[in-house]
Amino acid sequence: MRGKLKASVIGTGNLGSCIAYELANRGIFEEIVLVDIIRGLAEGNALDIGQAIALRNNTEVYAGDYSDVEGSYIIVVTAGKPRTPEMKTRLELLEVNKRIISDVAQNLRRIGGDAIIVTLTNPVDIMNYLMWKYTGFPRERIIGSAGMLDSARLRYILSRKFGVPVLDVEAYVIGEHGDAQVPVFSKVRVRGEARILGEAEKFEIMDEIRRSALEIISKKGATIYAPANNTVNMIEGIIRNEGKLYVCSAILNGEYNLRDISIGVPAILGSDGVEEIVEWDLDEDEKKMFYSGAESIRRTIESIL
Repeated sequence: MRGKLKASVIGTGNLGSCIAYELANRGIFEEIVLVDIIRGLAEGNALDIGQAIALRNNTEVYAGDYSDVEGSYIIVVTAGKPRTPEMKTRLELLEVNKRIISDVAQNLRRIGGDAIIVTLTNPVDIMNYLMWKYTGFPRERIIGSAGMLDSARLRYILSRKFGVPVLDVEAYVIGEHGDAQVPVFSKVRVRGEARILGEAEKFEIMDEIRRSALEIISKKGATIYAPANNTVNMIEGIIRNEGKLYVCSAILNGEYNLRDISIGVPAILGSDGVEEIVEWDLDEDEKKMFYSGAESIRRTIESIL
């Protein structure tokens, strides 16, 4: 049973601390626990965030250990080695982050409870699957955060292409969070109207989405604000039981004819996590790329288990 509305953030580097700050600043939770292998880092961020929101709300932010995580409604996991400029793909993080996720998952399994776990550690689809496998928690409570970030990047690119405010663009990216990501061009809407893009335009946009993260990493060292904000938007939707659609990495159970794999799909999120996975009709190119990404994820999972 949950008492105070509490969240925990495991891993309080650049991304984890930014997520913690955004959660605290919005006043979504009464209590936020920061956990990091470097205790001083968690303590410093807790103090900084607490002072930042002191004139805004009464959210209690403090550093703790896994015993303090118990009773959390949401557990955000960013622990792991981040992607660096010389890494061509997120898969280069696989082995080191597998060990970290295994350790985190074992601790969370020992705590038990009914928390919803939001995974951001890269490569996120595989790490989210491992989180489910190692914790043994119900699949609907294990969610990887990446799809709305990729979708936000697509909307940002399309807004500039069409010369319209970004909020006038509706567009989504599903599939693998990586080279096989799938911009769903068949569902792009600008000011409510469908937009048809040529093959050359699609290729250019897909290339720009893939390069966008590395460009940020090469210039400032890490992607922080975009993944943090899009993750907290998703968490807020869960807490408020809005029943809205988000693209997230979910553990499939027959949807899209896939089972026991984590991949980015449109899902209705509510107070219990993934309430429904929505199966979109994709065009042939989108299907091909989606299932290519799924196969790549499956092969990688099989190679490390």
